[in-house]
Order: sequence, then structure tokens, then C-alpha cells
Amino acid sequence: MLFQSGALLLAIIGPYALKHLHVFGDRDYKVAQGLVFNLTLPCAIILSFATNKHDMRMLWIVLFGFFACAIPLFVVYAGSRGDERNYRAFQMLNASGLNLGAFCLPVVQTFMGASAGLPVIMLDIGNATVATAGSLTITRTLLHMDDNFKSLPMILRLRNIARDFLGSISFDIYMLMLVFMFLHITIPQPIVTLITPFANANAFCAMAMIGLMMEVPDSCKDRVELLKVIAWRMVFGVLIALAAWFLLPFDMRIREIVVLGAFAPITIFSTKFTDSLTGNAKLAGFSLTVTAVISLVVMTALHAVLPGA
Repeated sequence: MLFQSGALLLAIIGPYALKHLHVFGDRDYKVAQGLVFNLTLPCAIILSFATNKHDMRMLWIVLFGFFACAIPLFVVYAGSRGDERNYRAFQMLNASGLNLGAFCLPVVQTFMGASAGLPVIMLDIGNATVATAGSLTITRTLLHMDDNFKSLPMILRLRNIARDFLGSISFDIYMLMLVFMFLHITIPQPIVTLITPFANANAFCAMAMIGLMMEVPDSCKDRVELLKVIAWRMVFGVLIALAAWFLLPFDMRIREIVVLGAFAPITIFSTKFTDSLTGNAKLAGFSLTVTAVISLVVMTALHAVLPGA
């Protein structure tokens, strides 16, 4: 297991080192981002649905994922009063939401096999309903950060929000697979064979993307705000993990998977939203990388001690 974790960590460090050796440029992470969100992650989602049995009780995990993402957003809003508006936005966007598809999914499948992917995906369906667009709208509205958005007619606001959701291929695939689950539709075997190489590449591409995004911020204030986000996320991670272990009506293996997901790092969408609302792309990328390394250590330790493996 240590070698598995080491391999994932090396997949983060390697591209970061190559960037500083000028093999990659500062914006080349967008290539890896495009591959992950538009190709490898959607294929990994489809493969997990195609190769696992669909227990309708898994819908409890979808509901659990929604609250695990939504509640921290409002808690941080209340707890960050007194800070500058841009940093409140940074805390709200980055202390809430779980990076499940691009990070937790490949890590858990590396630890526990391909069959472990379905609970992560079900958790991410609930999480994604907030993380892919809802967190941006809520943060922007509560902090009054977009006068243009407020001035739009309601129909245009709803259209913009819908575009944010439907513009995410991964979210669209989640919804499609959920429909397939309800209708008991099976993915044809030729499609499974076709997408398998791309799905298998998801772990490396996701880790490489994180490494390429990493850049240390210059500002001391930025580093202090990052420490606040890490503290928020660890508190929420512990609470979500305890709720998953003691409340979810599943066997220990599935509960362990959800517990590991509770300590997933900052989402890619959070870094994108932080950049768009505050203009601080460097802090956003560095925050994702730091929390990804912390998450990898915590998830490895939990997998070693929990009895669900």
C-alpha cells in the first residue's frame, strides 16, 4: 500500500519537477485538466457503473454527499465574518466540496480495486450538485460579489446556473448513469472495452494535473488563509467521516470508502471559481496541491487501520 501511495505522490511531484525544468509551461495544466474532465474521468465513471451491481440503497450515499458539500459552505460563511470579502470567498469555496472524481476515485480504486469506484461516484453525484456550480452561485450571492448577476432577470440567472451544471461533461455523465440505474439499462460490452484504456489512465492524469497546477504563493496572508482552509477541511472531514461510519446503512467496506472520501482535497471547480471571483489563481492551485498531499497521507493511514478493506 505504501508503494501505491508513493506512486500516486510521484505522479504529482514528477510533473511539478518537469514544469520547473521547463519541459512544461505554467499553463500546460489546462491540457491535463481537459483530458481529465472531458475524457478519462467520464470514462472511469462509465466503467465503474458498467462493472458493478447497482443497489438502489446507494441513493442514500447521493443524499449524504449533497449535505456533506452544502452544509460546510454555510458554516464557513458564518465563521469567516470579519475577514476580507475575497478571502471569505476563498474560504467558502475551498473549505467545502470534495474532490471525489478526479482524486478520490483513482486513489480508492488503487487501494481497493475497480469495484470500489461505485460508492465514490454515488457520493460525488450528491457532492457535484453543489460543487460544480451551486457553490459559486451561493458564494457570489451571499457575499454580493457580482452586481451584473444580480441585475439579470430571473430567467437569465437560472439559464446561467443551468449552463454551469450542464457544461460539465462529468456531471452530465453522472446524471445519465443515474438514469440508467433507475431504468436498469446495461452498458454494452463493446463500449466497456473501448473506454477501459482511458478509464485506466484517469489516476495518472488526475495526479499529473495537480502537480502541474502547483505553485507556491508569495503572500504571507495567502498562506495564513490556506492554513484556515486546511483547518476547516480537517474538522469537516472528521465530522463527515464519523457520520458516514455510524449512520450509513451499509457494510464496512462501503462505509470505509465513504470515510476515505470525507478527506478528499479541494475540488478543481473550487480552484476555478476562486480564480474567477478573486483573481488569485496561484493560491487556488497551490491550495489544491497541498490538500491533495495531505489527503493522500490521511487516506492511506485510514485505509491501513479501518476494518473495511
